[in-house]
Amino acid sequence: MVFYGIFSILLIVMYFILSMKAKKTYAMFVERYKSGSSLVFMAPVSLYIIDRLNIIDRLYSRISFVQRTMISLYGSRDALQYTKMFLAQLISTVLICLLGSSVFALLSQGDTTIFIAGCIITVMVPVVMFKRIINMENERRNAIVTELPEVVNKIVLLINAGETVQQALIRCVATKQAEDGPLYKDLREAVNKLTSNEPFHSVMNELSKNCGIQEVSIFTTTILLNYRKGGHDLVLALRELSHELWEKRKSISKTKGEEASSKLVFPLVLIFVAVMIIVGYPALSLL
Repeated sequence: MVFYGIFSILLIVMYFILSMKAKKTYAMFVERYKSGSSLVFMAPVSLYIIDRLNIIDRLYSRISFVQRTMISLYGSRDALQYTKMFLAQLISTVLICLLGSSVFALLSQGDTTIFIAGCIITVMVPVVMFKRIINMENERRNAIVTELPEVVNKIVLLINAGETVQQALIRCVATKQAEDGPLYKDLREAVNKLTSNEPFHSVMNELSKNCGIQEVSIFTTTILLNYRKGGHDLVLALRELSHELWEKRKSISKTKGEEASSKLVFPLVLIFVAVMIIVGYPALSLL
């Protein structure tokens, strides 16, 4: 019981000491990159621990997949910063779990079982958080693959109407609203670069790199290989690509439908059990 009390006090004292050192240093960083993060009030302390212990460099081989995921979600320019914020969120959650475990164990008169259960939850937290960002990446990938066929179709129609590839891209993006999905966000950045007179091939390569998806890479490669020729060759290549993309979109929609159906199974089973109890209880009470 004494151990849990000392452990809780040490965690609280450590947090306040580190908070005084780190709050001013990391305030602007946290404010800029707090999007999608929880426990933001603890982020300065966790960031201080990350930098002080040089965690990213020491454990890079084990957390490199986190940075690859952040590149996919936020782009290569800010990937390192969002990786640090994710690790800060992870450390903050672990500290909260450890503190909660020791406090509950102390309140239960030193029950070791509660502390062990809290430690098990603490170990499971990173797994859940890693799975969450992987799911976010998959959702982004599916959203881009879902939007891409429409973009390709619009570009084909505009090219057939006499537009150049650059003009078709600009007009295609101009017709959509700012709240559209991740593909249009990257396309807007590409269009802004085109209107700033950046080279077309470098803009397309940057678009492919930012999206980090095979389908977008095929799309940009198809355009780069054929846009100088223009005319029938480009339209034919884009139509073939559009057909393939629509098939992938159908496959994604089918998969989502199956996932939604599987999620309904458990509630339906509960409803069935509840109905059986309601119907069967009067009969059993008469026996």
